[in-house]
Amino acid sequence: MIRLLALAASVAAVWLAAAPPAGAGDAKAEPTVLIVFPFDSPGDDGKEGNQFAENLRLRGQRLGFVTVDRLSVKDAMSGQAMPGLATTAAEMAGILKDRFGATLGVWGAMRPDGDGFVVEVRGLDLRQGAAGLTVSKTYRAAQRQLVNPVQDEILADLSGNSKKPVAEANPERDAKVPTVGPELVKNGGFETGAKTPDGWDRVDGLTTFWVAGESTTGKCIKIDTDVYHDQWVEWRKKHKDGAPAEEAPEKIATSGAKYDTVAGIYGAAYFSDPIPVAPGKSYKVTLSYRGESTDFFFPKLFIRGYADVKGDKRAVYDAYLALRCVKQGKEWESNVRIVDIPSGTQAPVEFVRLMLYAYWPPGTFYFDNVSMKEVAPRGAAPGGDPKAGGPKPQ
Repeated sequence: MIRLLALAASVAAVWLAAAPPAGAGDAKAEPTVLIVFPFDSPGDDGKEGNQFAENLRLRGQRLGFVTVDRLSVKDAMSGQAMPGLATTAAEMAGILKDRFGATLGVWGAMRPDGDGFVVEVRGLDLRQGAAGLTVSKTYRAAQRQLVNPVQDEILADLSGNSKKPVAEANPERDAKVPTVGPELVKNGGFETGAKTPDGWDRVDGLTTFWVAGESTTGKCIKIDTDVYHDQWVEWRKKHKDGAPAEEAPEKIATSGAKYDTVAGIYGAAYFSDPIPVAPGKSYKVTLSYRGESTDFFFPKLFIRGYADVKGDKRAVYDAYLALRCVKQGKEWESNVRIVDIPSGTQAPVEFVRLMLYAYWPPGTFYFDNVSMKEVAPRGAAPGGDPKAGGPKPQ
């Protein structure tokens, strides 16, 4: 009973975070609970399969599903074997109903395939009343970094829900949009601070650094993703407990395909302090950057909005600015986009945090001169003079 109550509390908390925007349907409708079971991955004690399942769980949350964390899933199974490829639809239906009160379940196994992977997936959607499995399919990725599109496809096949495409910037248009009011990013040029920049997270000294000599305007942030993931995880625990960046271990030189680096698994992120915003308003975000990218993989600036949900600050909005490295690290580049803070979320967005993010290819990326200002009302010019005219914010 204690396990079931704990699980119910966990589900309820996640449902609050994943609640759909107002106007997107009946707000009182029962939440759709998705259970992602560990994926088998022979040869590595399940490490890669667990990571695949964890990423799939996070992507399910972004589609609005309630998900249950891995430890709670294990606890609810009460020592019983996790589902495998031989698990039938009837067996899974019983597990979902009796142990979780859930309607969606996905499980399977994955294995390496050249530079990519193959994953055998089984899935069941009880909402459809199907007698058999909803998904029984093999998915392939030519590169391991293409895991996100594969997982989006799995979730779409299972539930019929597809991820909404994220609109990218239109630099030529957005650069011309006038702004009003003060600069909202504290220390966007990274010039002030003691051992770490004011207004931003602490650098960790292994993947994130505060450096001089790389930007023509002074100091900047460096992110190194060519770091073994296991070394980063071990150091990250100590850093979260207060260990300063100067105590970071010396980076172990990487080799091989580098899928086991930070670049190949998580990527590295660096957050600003909270920036107050108002729902319904638009903001102009700009920054400079330098690094190398590919057609599919490039650094990003995320604009993540947070709201108060039953006393907890939870992310309820995400947008990003793609930072394609046209000059491939030889020169600094810049980009800009207009961000519209939605007014229709179930809980109103109170603030955003800007997240500098880099992942594949493994290497070093630099960021500087981050700015965020409120877009001027229609007909206003920079400074707020409505007589001067100006383009309508997009």
